[in-house]
Amino acid sequence: MTKELLTVEFRYHDAPRGEWDSECRTKEITIGIYDTLEEAIEKGNEVLNSLSYTFEVRSDDKFKLKYLFGTPQRLVTNCCYTTKGIQYFAKITQLKYEDLGNTVDETFKALERYKEHKRLEED
Repeated sequence: MTKELLTVEFRYHDAPRGEWDSECRTKEITIGIYDTLEEAIEKGNEVLNSLSYTFEVRSDDKFKLKYLFGTPQRLVTNCCYTTKGIQYFAKITQLKYEDLGNTVDETFKALERYKEHKRLEED
């Protein structure tokens, strides 16, 4: 089973909070988890519309179902033209839910295939 995770990450500077603290900050927020990519794209474009009131967002900066080579555009950012030094990264990530037991079994089978591959390579 898969779902689509919509997040926005902000990168900015802040005063250090202590002697060893960096001035660089990141804050990532989850907007939502959606059943389909189409839903996530629709909500993501609504988020970009909201961001456009505060940040520079070009009219063609949108999530798209078909982008380069027919693949979805899952990342939209203003990193090339920051607004007062603040960058945002709006991202749709596919979440894959799998059975833990099956995944563990498959990793051990893969290890055995790798060992056999290496043994044959040495012969």
